[in-house]
Amino acid sequence: MIEVRNITKIYNKGKPNEIVAIREINMKIEDGSIVAITGPSGCGKTTLLSIIGLILTPTYGEIIYDGESVLKFSDNWKTNFRRSKIGFIFQHINLLPQYTAIENILLPLYSMNVNPSQYMERAIELLSRLRILERAKYRVEQLSGGEQQRVAFIRALIKDPDYIFADEPTVFVDEETSRIIHGLIQELRDRGKTIVISTHDSELLKIADKVYKMASGRLL
Repeated sequence: MIEVRNITKIYNKGKPNEIVAIREINMKIEDGSIVAITGPSGCGKTTLLSIIGLILTPTYGEIIYDGESVLKFSDNWKTNFRRSKIGFIFQHINLLPQYTAIENILLPLYSMNVNPSQYMERAIELLSRLRILERAKYRVEQLSGGEQQRVAFIRALIKDPDYIFADEPTVFVDEETSRIIHGLIQELRDRGKTIVISTHDSELLKIADKVYKMASGRLL
């Protein structure tokens, strides 16, 4: 289980341009569940997702994984935890343009003590399921926005993480690809994975086990 306790994130704290991005957030995320966070643009969804996924550090509060408060640990520990346990799908994709789709997918594995070639079969399977196998050797700039989104989705899944954080994972894809992604997310849950999604997608909200609504940096 992931527990979020009194999380607050303040940018430029104490300065004239101080911004309170999120305030006093409390939530529980059960293992093997899909949790969706929804709300208007700018309400703090991405900030909250990044904090739970240990990419951002909150100004106040605690993040607890399986009973262990993890914010007290070093940045190096958090990096290793993310590398081994977390897959993150960014809304703005963050692919490296100088590499091909398959190279981007396998790239995170080079920072782990594994042989990336061992994951080639899994990469090809996921590329095929998301219907972009023929684009595997295309460079990023040769891919459409929807194709890039699918590559980013596969990159997050390639190491079979326990926790998947997805920031608007269907925002750039067509309706058919959205349905495929919905099915994959449900399969991941059925395999015991924990999925936390920031989304406006009404169909994703339907398959979530729990939905949190946000407005102006707070949970409603």
